[in-house]
Amino acid sequence: MSVFDKEWLIEQVNQDPGSAFFPVLSHIYLKDKELKKALSVCQKGLGLFPESIEGNFIMAQIQILEANLLGAEKTLKFIVNRHSAHINAWKLLFRIQRDLSRSKNTIKDTVLSLLKVKPNDNECATWLKNIVANPSKPVQEKKSDQPNKLKIDPQPIEILEEVVPISMRMATFTLAEVYQNQGYFHQALEVLKMVEQKGGNKRRLKTMRVQINEAIKAQVEAEKN
Repeated sequence: MSVFDKEWLIEQVNQDPGSAFFPVLSHIYLKDKELKKALSVCQKGLGLFPESIEGNFIMAQIQILEANLLGAEKTLKFIVNRHSAHINAWKLLFRIQRDLSRSKNTIKDTVLSLLKVKPNDNECATWLKNIVANPSKPVQEKKSDQPNKLKIDPQPIEILEEVVPISMRMATFTLAEVYQNQGYFHQALEVLKMVEQKGGNKRRLKTMRVQINEAIKAQVEAEKN
């Protein structure tokens, strides 16, 4: 049976709304343009597992589709503060901050952070080049607490890796190594977070995180060539 079977996922999430299956189901609803169902699943899941990186990333996409850019910005900052190599979160944060007319310094910080993990990003590199070439008065940030609408109809940005279902019961060093070997680096880090919560060996956790972060850097370097 495929782990992405929709009916099976619905059954699993109904039994345990906070399981690591909820981002998968919410992502499927989002792709199927069932926004209300995607939101419901994501809200319940994050209520029980608020640290889910992919769950929060999907929530940010939902917030954009609801024209809640301030909420999406806050969610994306939550993600990158905990997962500094999440390229899609940085990319989406950059676009939202432009649409919110954030100050150039604010956007520049986001751009530089993205370029650290993806140096060949043409969109951000071009923006930075233009700012350096054409300095002007800083743009005033919008202070409104009301949701802001995108200038164009937003589309969910595809997640870099397929969301791999993980549950606390499944979270082991072995599972993390399997995901690492298969190239699911972000999911491997998610597993290690759960292993740490279960009291896993700190030295082994540190070693594996170093290895995975080095693999992520190598992957980014390879994309430049």
